[in-house]
Amino acid sequence: MAPAAGTISMRWALPILAALMFASLTQQAGAAEVTCTMNAISGVQVSGTCSVKNGTVVAFVGSGAGSYPLAGTNITYTIDANTKSILFECASEDDVLTIDSAVYSGQTINNCDPPLLEFRGCSNAALVNTTFTDITRSNAAPSNCQLSQYGPCVAVIGGVNQTQDWMFSMSKSTFTSVIVSSLQPSAISRLGGGLAVLKHESVGAVQTIVTGGSFTTTSCDLGGAIHTTDASLKVLDTTFTTNTAVDGGSIQFKDTTAAAAGAQVKQLFVQRCTFTTQKANLNGGSIAVYGGNVTIFDTDFTFGRATEGDCVYLDSCASYHKDQIVNNKWTNCSPEFTTLCCPANGNVWSSCGIAGPAECSAAVPPALCPAQ
Repeated sequence: MAPAAGTISMRWALPILAALMFASLTQQAGAAEVTCTMNAISGVQVSGTCSVKNGTVVAFVGSGAGSYPLAGTNITYTIDANTKSILFECASEDDVLTIDSAVYSGQTINNCDPPLLEFRGCSNAALVNTTFTDITRSNAAPSNCQLSQYGPCVAVIGGVNQTQDWMFSMSKSTFTSVIVSSLQPSAISRLGGGLAVLKHESVGAVQTIVTGGSFTTTSCDLGGAIHTTDASLKVLDTTFTTNTAVDGGSIQFKDTTAAAAGAQVKQLFVQRCTFTTQKANLNGGSIAVYGGNVTIFDTDFTFGRATEGDCVYLDSCASYHKDQIVNNKWTNCSPEFTTLCCPANGNVWSSCGIAGPAECSAAVPPALCPAQ
């Protein structure tokens, strides 16, 4: 029997609940709780403050002069020489870092600059009520500089200090007119127009939750709005509009460890979202999936274009489970129907929204689909 509308897949509910319980139980009494807010508006350098729960308030200082500690915590921050980008590094898995109500607008960074906001080794980080508007990563590259592999907005990178499972959450945040110039696949492809999350050097598994936000006219090489590598991703109540990428018009999801013995399969869970007018030059007009397990509930896809998978592309048949694609609407995706788009579980297939390998995605007219 198909899950009821609004039901959260147990594949996701249990790992998320376990992660939250684990974080609550293992956070030490002496852990610091830090809330920061900052502004970088109309080309002006980033400024702001961090407030530690013990009452300490720290104003950001310095740019291009190394890292500064946040007193009473194991967190440091570094403002890049470009005066716009800020990096937070966490030496402890217990400290809690929240960025709340930050505003970034009218900023252009070059092709070697770090993203405007970066977290490294931070196990309990959150981004809340933050806006990015008119942000551009240009083609400019100073001589002998190292090209950045990230989009211009937010990057979350796992560190060797993260030995336990960890989570990054982003809620009620918006990304509008975020541009990466000259999209092209290359040895250095930029990841995630709005958000990139990478497990990287962390030992613990990664859960990423995005809820109640929007991505409008965002672009990047891999994942026009969001990119994850070896991190589970849950996206709820979020809108994606007119986003573009080389691969994964709005989301590119990669599980590179799926084939390893004993590796935890990464989960992509999408519920109550809308994807409108998405485009990828290669795969996945809205979403491109490489490995892992996919669940999509109560979501609308309207107009997607790509070489393969006008709306959703699956690189592996193992990612697809019919009973985890439930109550979605697929409009103006591909006119070519396959077995992945046969009527089932409340989906409305006015076009074929999912493409995958031939062994699980054979062409079939809707009238010849197997009976439910």
